[in-house]
Amino acid sequence: MATRNHETAGKRELEPKFTRGYVHIPHLRDKLPWLYSLHPTVGTQYKLARALRVAPAQLSTWLNGVRYSDARTTGTVNPDSIPIKHFQAFVDIWGLPAEILEVDDLAEFRSAIQHFEGGRGAWDKLVRAVADDDEAIEIIAENSTRGLVDPEDEEEAGLARFPVGERLMLRVLANGFRHGIMLEQDRGGWFALRPSARWPQSEITDELVFPRRQTDQQTEQSARFARLEVAGLHRILVILTDEPLPPPVLDLLLRRPIDVSSLNYTATVLQDRLAAADDKCRLLSRRFIASTPA
Repeated sequence: MATRNHETAGKRELEPKFTRGYVHIPHLRDKLPWLYSLHPTVGTQYKLARALRVAPAQLSTWLNGVRYSDARTTGTVNPDSIPIKHFQAFVDIWGLPAEILEVDDLAEFRSAIQHFEGGRGAWDKLVRAVADDDEAIEIIAENSTRGLVDPEDEEEAGLARFPVGERLMLRVLANGFRHGIMLEQDRGGWFALRPSARWPQSEITDELVFPRRQTDQQTEQSARFARLEVAGLHRILVILTDEPLPPPVLDLLLRRPIDVSSLNYTATVLQDRLAAADDKCRLLSRRFIASTPA
């Protein structure tokens, strides 16, 4: 039986080819074990595929490339590459600047990520440990009859995308928790959506909604939407607790933007509650992309 070795015997191996539509990350397959060692939950190729919301076979193709062959030569197209559509999601999983991921020298790469990891704060580590795309956080567009589009219905799975200028509502069920906080991260930093300086109460009943409803009636007339103004990747973090956070913590979270040192202090408070019991605190996270018109 003929094998690929027989098929390629005597053929000249060409340098890999890279085409438009992909971002090449030098030595990506060699870098992955180091990246896995730094991440609290993504530690295998299978888990990375799940985090990217693609099939493991698809991820394997991105890593290994596609082999091609003619009568005299053989080679690979787009090895160690991530499609542009998924590149930002890939970068965001590791919490590293793209420039570090794209370093060509492996020794320099290892030194860079170890230095970067050593400077991480408690808040950054806490957020990275939360699943990024929890659909318990609903994102509802005012101008769409469908709300979110199921990634399975799209040509390729990926983050939800909305145009800048769209009006959105964010909603998550309380699931028995009596207090809720909703934070947003964009390129300007972290901000509190609920509660706010004007409405600092964190008590919730059946659900946590942003923008805040003006009435308690769950009617179509009471629905409100917020305008999406900042392009780029957005992360929504929901904190559900059985008891209110200490007033000093809540005061720190109501600053705009929230100071990083305040977030690190908040992380220690949340870690204590998470460790106490499942019904004391729960964290949810979801990302989406705001795109500007072409």
